Amino acid sequence: MLTGGPTKTDPAANEWAIDDNVIRLRGWASDRINNLPPPPISELTVGAGESCAVRLDDPSGRISRLHARLVRDGTRWLMRDLGSKNGVRLDGARRSEIVLEPGVEIGIGGITLIAESGRSVALRGFLARVLGWRSDRIEVIDHALRSIRMAAARRVALVLSGDGDLVPTARSLHRHALGPDRPFIVCDPRRRPGKATVRSAENYESGMDAYAAATGGSLCVRSRRLPRDFDRVIAALRDPGSRVQLVVCADDLGDSGPYLSAPIIVPRLAGRELELDRIIAEYADDAIAQLGTPRTGFPAVDRAWVRTYSASSLPEIEKATLRLVAIRESRNLSNAAARLGMAPVSLSRWIGRRSLPIQLTP
Repeated sequence: MLTGGPTKTDPAANEWAIDDNVIRLRGWASDRINNLPPPPISELTVGAGESCAVRLDDPSGRISRLHARLVRDGTRWLMRDLGSKNGVRLDGARRSEIVLEPGVEIGIGGITLIAESGRSVALRGFLARVLGWRSDRIEVIDHALRSIRMAAARRVALVLSGDGDLVPTARSLHRHALGPDRPFIVCDPRRRPGKATVRSAENYESGMDAYAAATGGSLCVRSRRLPRDFDRVIAALRDPGSRVQLVVCADDLGDSGPYLSAPIIVPRLAGRELELDRIIAEYADDAIAQLGTPRTGFPAVDRAWVRTYSASSLPEIEKATLRLVAIRESRNLSNAAARLGMAPVSLSRWIGRRSLPIQLTP
C-alpha cells in the first residue's frame, strides 16, 4: 500500500467559483422568490399544500400537497423527495435527494426552481445589464445563466454573439462567474502578445501557449481570428483532465454552430435608450470597486459625458467610466494613466478633442 501526506486541495479544481451559500429559490423565467430562512430554522416543507413553508403553484397539477422537505446540513440545504408521484429532478435527472448549490435547476412537477446565492444573484444582475431588464428578457437571462454554468463545468464552450468587440464583455462575465483571480487569456494571432492590464486581457498568438496560460480559467478566442494550431487546442480541451473553459466571441450567429452551444446574444444598445443611464451607473460602480477609489459616486455630469461621447457599445461605456473614475480620483493625467496601466500619451489621445467634465493637469 502506498502512503503519503494529506491530499492538497487544488484551488481551481471546481471551476464554477460561485459556491457561497444558497439563500433562496426562484422560479424559472420569473421573479417569484422563496427566501430560505437563516438558522436556527433547519427544516421546511415543500409542496402544493397550504401548510407548506415553501408553497408552489403548478398549473399542471403534478406537485403533491407534501412533495419534498428542505433540511439544513451545516451551511447547506438538502432537498429530499417525500415519496411524491413525480419526484424531484436535478438539472433534468430524477433524484431522491438534491444538494442545493448556486445555479442548480430543480424540477418539481411541472415547474423549475433555480437555487440562488448572493454571488449568483450578482451574476444574474450583471447579465441583466448586458441583456436587458425588460420582463421579456428574464427567460433569456436564465438561459444565459445555464450556458455559463455548463461552460464552467467544461461541458460546452461559452459562445457570445453580437456587434462589436465582445472580448471585454467576456472578460467581465469571467470575473463574475469564475472570479478575478482566475486567468482570462485571449488568443488573437492578429495582435501582439501582451500581459494583462486594467483595460485589456493577456494575449497570445499561439493557441497552445494560450491554453497553457489559461489553466484553471478561461481561454477566449474570436471566431474569425482562430490560431493556426486551434485543432490542437480543441484536442486538449477534450482531455478529461483539462481545466480550461473555452469562450468564443462570434462575429455572426452562424459562427456558433460548430461549438454546439446555445449562444448568449448581446443586443445592440440602440434599442435600450431608456436603460442607458442605469447601464452607465452600474459600470461606474464597477469602476469604483475595481480601482479601489473612494466611493464618492459618479456625478451626473460624468454620466452625461459618457452618454454623449462613449455610449456606442457596452465595452465603450465600460472603458469610459473606468477612465473617468481614474481621472477624477487622480492628481493629474500621468497619475490617472498609471492607475489604468497605460501610457499618458495613450490616455491623452483617447481624450482627444472632447471636452472633459474634469479640469486636468498634464
